[in-house]
Amino acid sequence: MRMAGVPLAEGDAATEREFPMPVRTFKKGVHPHDHKERTASSAVEDTPVPALLRIPVSQHLGKPALPVKGRGDEVVPGELICDADGFVSARVHSPVYGKVKRIVQQPLPAGRMSDYIEIEVNVEETQAHEWQRRDVDLDALDRKAVVDGIRDAGVVGMGGATFPTHVKFSPPPTAEIDTLVINGVECEPYLTCDHRLMLERTTELVEAIRILHRGFSFKRILFGIESNKPDAIEAVSTAAAGVSDTPIEIVPLKVKYPQGAEKMLIYAANGRTVPAGKLPLEIGVVVANVFTLVAIEDWFFWGKPLVDRVITVSGDGIKEARNLRAPIGTPFSDLVDGCGGIVGDVTKVIAGGPMMGVALPTLDYSVTKGSSGLLFLTNAEVVDESPCIRCGRCVDVCPMNLMPLKLAAYARAGKFLEARALHLNDCFECGSCAYACPARIKLVAWIRYAKNYVRVHKL
Repeated sequence: MRMAGVPLAEGDAATEREFPMPVRTFKKGVHPHDHKERTASSAVEDTPVPALLRIPVSQHLGKPALPVKGRGDEVVPGELICDADGFVSARVHSPVYGKVKRIVQQPLPAGRMSDYIEIEVNVEETQAHEWQRRDVDLDALDRKAVVDGIRDAGVVGMGGATFPTHVKFSPPPTAEIDTLVINGVECEPYLTCDHRLMLERTTELVEAIRILHRGFSFKRILFGIESNKPDAIEAVSTAAAGVSDTPIEIVPLKVKYPQGAEKMLIYAANGRTVPAGKLPLEIGVVVANVFTLVAIEDWFFWGKPLVDRVITVSGDGIKEARNLRAPIGTPFSDLVDGCGGIVGDVTKVIAGGPMMGVALPTLDYSVTKGSSGLLFLTNAEVVDESPCIRCGRCVDVCPMNLMPLKLAAYARAGKFLEARALHLNDCFECGSCAYACPARIKLVAWIRYAKNYVRVHKL
């Protein structure tokens, strides 16, 4: 293990702190207050087993999974309840012992409709369940075995995109993947679940990296962590130093948003630029989030598919902010109860982080594979919108060099072709523009609306 070094982005000064190499970063971006102090030192806690789970069949990018269980069917932990429908899809498994109550259609937090499998949980039996460790001969693993295992476990990108991980690790024959970049950045304000995983499951992270290295023989493995997590940098560095067969380079990164975005992370970690409209694999890179790695280790060493996840519950509107490990399908209301309830004048509830998350109209949703946070913001944490003052700050901070105000204006006016001509689809909705806007215009909401319109109407 060693500390990696690449040239700094223009205009950004190094903040070396105690690290032997300068921290790295990308161009532009913003510096929001991180609001992580309530949960950064809070160890992950398991939620009580819910009496009822609502598990959506669509928890990933691509085609929704197909239910293979119906009303009245018994299920056990780890059992397949939805199979992947095609290559770009992901399997769904039961986290519990129980019985399928019904399959019902309800909206996802982002607004799309999805079938949900409701499971009446046998709480006592589920509480007694323990996953059994199994022996794994890493030397016997090849690329096919690694990718097949990831697919069988239903693993998706846990950093927010929820792209099926087996697809990401199945490049076309013409693509040569030589670099693995691990995303340990967690630059979204409030969220600390990845930070805690790097501290509490460090060994598992390194074991997962070893598994991937067996399948792909990467030339470089870069582990990016923001410099405001020195404890995580130390923990991962120590664990990586104890592994001789997998070269892992720790890359301290500047504290800046959106440092964890895929293209920004790749540029900061090794200086490569992903061209507009292209994928990282086209420049020889694949990126994996730390929770994705934990899910991979869980499957290979424990036979445990992706059936639960850690989620940060925070904000001034929740009594006890916590990092909770919850079964997939756990109602959000159960998380609220586990954190002592709502307090104060809650103005907005957000699924995810405040920059890229989705505002919820109710708590009638449940934990999915992509649920990283549940935030309860009070009136003091939310600012009302006012007219644009033409300051240009949204342009100054956009890491993709777009013109967010123009895109939003075209969306408001229904001029979707004009928005597309200004590289609408290059926006990955990081929220830097909306954060920098002194008028607090909902730029991302308008851009997201335009992107959805273009996609649905195939413009």
